[in-house]
Amino acid sequence: MIQSYYTTNQGKITHDIDFTHAEWLHLSDPTDDEIDKVVHHFGFPRDYLTGVLDPDEVSRYENLEMEERESSSLAMFLYPLKVTNGLSDSEYVTRPLAVILTAHTIITATVQTPDFISNMITNKPNYPSDSSDQERFLLDIAWHISSDYIFYLKEINSKIERLEDNLTKTTNNRQLFSLMALQKSLVYFDSAIDSNHPIFKHLKNIERFNQNKKSLSFLHDVVVENQQAEAMIRQSNRMLEQISAIFSSVISNNLNNIMKVLTSITIVLTIPNIIGAIWGMNVSLPFENTPGAFWILNLIIIVICILTVWILRKKDYF
Repeated sequence: MIQSYYTTNQGKITHDIDFTHAEWLHLSDPTDDEIDKVVHHFGFPRDYLTGVLDPDEVSRYENLEMEERESSSLAMFLYPLKVTNGLSDSEYVTRPLAVILTAHTIITATVQTPDFISNMITNKPNYPSDSSDQERFLLDIAWHISSDYIFYLKEINSKIERLEDNLTKTTNNRQLFSLMALQKSLVYFDSAIDSNHPIFKHLKNIERFNQNKKSLSFLHDVVVENQQAEAMIRQSNRMLEQISAIFSSVISNNLNNIMKVLTSITIVLTIPNIIGAIWGMNVSLPFENTPGAFWILNLIIIVICILTVWILRKKDYF
């Protein structure tokens, strides 16, 4: 789907009827016909748009150092996305987002429109944007991508804390699947942020993105935000590694405790069998002519079992 917008004098994003003269063109899950139409009109390589259809696409940039009137420029970012897996656990993946700067139009394209793009389109508070200033618009998108990584990483850290709390209560497979989903998400995030970072560093060396102090300061904030996300990923990875090790230790310890209890029960239950087998032999035995011998033997068995249980509990086998 192709959506076209422009920025009013009041700084609001508004729909534009004609996409050929729009300030901002957004493509959501574009079809081949839509891609061909946009590529034919603006005259940039087709892979600028087809790259967003590949979930394994990596971050890259082309011609960013060129002026927009000289050549179309591409910045391909990886943005975070929250999804639900087959076990109804939340996972976090990354998807490509293309930002193309042409002579008069900035084009964004992705398969699934991220929330921050939707918020920019609907003029939500804290999502101001000016499609007439292409460089600042691209920096706004880079900022929101880095902020989303931090937002989702905070969610992941909260889930890690809940896993730590549940660790003392249960170690069932459900907890292990949740742990696996978080580890998988951090792998995606780690690769994506490493892939995005060179673009941010490259922008600092391009004159059109740092031609005034305000833009340069904002670009610095974007880089710092991305570095913060990198630091949070390293911290979260270490926390998950520690929890994984604790999970393994707790599961092993629980298994040992179960085996210890079962072994102790087996020892206690063996005592009546031994005594019953001895007194069942066809030989002379104590109490064989004593009235109430059966109850005496039961009493002896009970006393020995109680004594055995006391000894085992004292040695922490029960």
